[in-house]
Amino acid sequence: MKRYIVAILTVIGFMFSYFFGNIPICAAETTFSVKARLPEKQWDQKKTYFDLRVKPGEVENLEVEVQNYTDQEITVAVQTNNAVTTDDGVINYETTDPKLDETMSHPFSEMVEVDSEVTLAPNETKKVVAKVTVPKESFEGIILGGFQFTHQKELKKTDNKNKAIQTQVIGVQLSENDDPVKSEVNLMSVKAGQLNGSNMILATLQNPAPKILSNMVVTADVFKGTGTRKSIYHNRKENLNMAPNSTFDYGISTENQPFKAGKYTLKLLVEADGEQWELEEVFEIKTDEAKNFNAKMDKVARTNHSFIYITIGIFLLVFIIGGLLIWVMRQKQQQAKRKQPRKKTKRPTQRTKKLVNPRKGNPAKKKMNSREK
Repeated sequence: MKRYIVAILTVIGFMFSYFFGNIPICAAETTFSVKARLPEKQWDQKKTYFDLRVKPGEVENLEVEVQNYTDQEITVAVQTNNAVTTDDGVINYETTDPKLDETMSHPFSEMVEVDSEVTLAPNETKKVVAKVTVPKESFEGIILGGFQFTHQKELKKTDNKNKAIQTQVIGVQLSENDDPVKSEVNLMSVKAGQLNGSNMILATLQNPAPKILSNMVVTADVFKGTGTRKSIYHNRKENLNMAPNSTFDYGISTENQPFKAGKYTLKLLVEADGEQWELEEVFEIKTDEAKNFNAKMDKVARTNHSFIYITIGIFLLVFIIGGLLIWVMRQKQQQAKRKQPRKKTKRPTQRTKKLVNPRKGNPAKKKMNSREK
């Protein structure tokens, strides 16, 4: 029986290595850590990132401890990034050289001087100092950015292109006061596009204010032409966040439907900070771009279908092999039962009692009675 199990596991392992062998899977252990050394000007000592109350024109030296957990020398790259918003509605501090919004007057990356890398001996801890120069002119709201630390470790028994990249980030928030900033959301543009190979209507939303928009709720409806009441595409997303002075592309799926050239109307309802914004714009999908996106979508669909077919085939094969294994086990059990000798068992003897008719009585008693007489 063990031979059958080993054979089945071997076949399954071969199938997965054949179909998924080109996918690099790595669970590399953490090689380093970073920790912010909070200064006296830290606004909230409970936070693990820098939250500083600053004054115009002053200089702050921010310190970060970098610790090497390995027994080898490592080099960690250091980079200063501006906070941006991803297309999933998440504030991100790891985007390298992003396209900044026109409303961002004081990018954090332009305020910092820091070494581009730090080299650590085995199990060594070093201090990285970043010089932050606050703008001379006063600013309202917050300036948001972060320090990104990256270590690239080459994986064993692989080529040089396959590396385990570990990244850690410490955020930085600068403010001068607690004066309230008015929330605002703008619809910058609407166009046809694609995300992850799927046709999407992309609406570029802008947060022009120097504040974070938290827990946004966006409800979108796309109508064919102008003046129609029934939407052809609809979606709703919750718990979205936007970084100060940033934009992102909010996607409305066409549900795998190809684009059709023509004019459309997009209506958005955005809710955040207890306020609502009703945004609307008419846009057009041209014939050439519809054909282009539809052709790309078909290629992606064919690729996805091939993967689905392969996956279904694998599961069917595993199911068949499992069925054969159960059948073989039952056959072996039946053969084992047939080979066992049968034991002879004695049948219990049954004694038959003579039934007495209560009406006729007992004949022996009748004879005794007659003699007595």
